[in-house]
Amino acid sequence: MNKSLACLKESISDLSNTYTTALLAYVFTLAGDVETRAHLLQHLDTVAVREGGFLYWSQTAAEKSASLSVEISSYVLLAKLSVSPTAEDLAYASGIMRWLTGQQNYYGGFSSTQNSLLCTNYT
Repeated sequence: MNKSLACLKESISDLSNTYTTALLAYVFTLAGDVETRAHLLQHLDTVAVREGGFLYWSQTAAEKSASLSVEISSYVLLAKLSVSPTAEDLAYASGIMRWLTGQQNYYGGFSSTQNSLLCTNYT
């Protein structure tokens, strides 16, 4: 496990892929690596899309894939809230939750089974 985490840690020099960065933030959260988690979450905060009280992420500014944005935003939410969240973390997460709630379909699910499972993992 330690060798795997070390290999992943080496890959974080390139944070150009938002999906990978969000997934790594969640991985290092689960691994208990507070420093790497903080570094990744700080970077994700700089590329977040903020619109009218909503907070979400997309792969690139030109790409508007709702399904991918739901998945990325869900990983950021899980990384933020999986370790004793502070009041600041909860306030931050509320913007993500508001956006995710707006992405639900008429039946309460999301655009794919994977997204539905990932989003309901924390809600």
